[in-house]
Amino acid sequence: MDSIPSVVITGVGVVSPIGIGQEAYWEALRQQRSGVGRLASAGALNLPLSIGAAIPAFDPKQYVQPRKALKVMSREIQTGFAAAGLAMEHAALTPGQIAPERLGVVFGSEMLYCEPDEMVAVYHRCMEQGRFHFERWGRVFQAEMYPLWMLMYLPNMTACHVGIAHDSRR
Repeated sequence: MDSIPSVVITGVGVVSPIGIGQEAYWEALRQQRSGVGRLASAGALNLPLSIGAAIPAFDPKQYVQPRKALKVMSREIQTGFAAAGLAMEHAALTPGQIAPERLGVVFGSEMLYCEPDEMVAVYHRCMEQGRFHFERWGRVFQAEMYPLWMLMYLPNMTACHVGIAHDSRR
C-alpha cells in the first residue's frame, strides 16, 4: 500500500482587520471587536459604498523582503505574504531548517481586484460628457496602467512569492 503524505501545520499567521498576529487577533475576538467600519478611502473616491473591513495598521514594509518585491504585490498578496512569514515565525522555522522538498505552500484565492484609485484615471479618460465610452478602455488602459499591473493581481502570485522567500519546493 502506498504511503499517504502527511500534512503538518506548525504555525499560524494572521493579518486581519481586527489584528495582525495571533495575540492581537485573539484579543480582538475576546473583546468582540469588529473589523468592519466606514472606509476612509470611499469618500475620497466618491464610491457608492462606504462600509468594509480594511487593515489600516498593516505596513507591508515591515513584512516584505526584499522590498523591491512590493512593486509587483497587490495589497492582498502583501497580506498573504505577511501571514506566511508570521506563520513561519510562530512555528520557529528558520531558513534551511527543513529540506526545501519537504516544505510546501498551499494557497487558495479567487480573483484579486485592484484598488479603485488605480482605475480612476483610466475611467475618467473613457468618459466624455457624462457618458462612458467602452471602446476606449483597452487603449487607455494600456497607456495609463503600470506595466507590471497584471503580476500584481494574479491569484497564484501569493504562493509564488511565499515559496520563493521560504525556499519551499513542494
